[in-house]
Amino acid sequence: MEPAQLHEGDLRNDLLLLDRLLGDTRVRYRQRKTKFASSEQLIDVDLEICDALKRPLSPQLQLDVRRLTARLRALDPH
Repeated sequence: MEPAQLHEGDLRNDLLLLDRLLGDTRVRYRQRKTKFASSEQLIDVDLEICDALKRPLSPQLQLDVRRLTARLRALDPH
């Protein structure tokens, strides 16, 4: 995908998915179902996701959301 091209519908869906994944990961983290060794990385990606969810829609946000989703899934492959 070209970074200059914004697919608003896809981005909104990606944001919803990322928000849901973050919530699920937080629950598993509190239940100690995620690796403790990943805790600092999970906290870092959590903060980055919260920041991304506040940003206006843009092609760069679309790329960042996909990157953050991949990072979160790698840290918590439920």
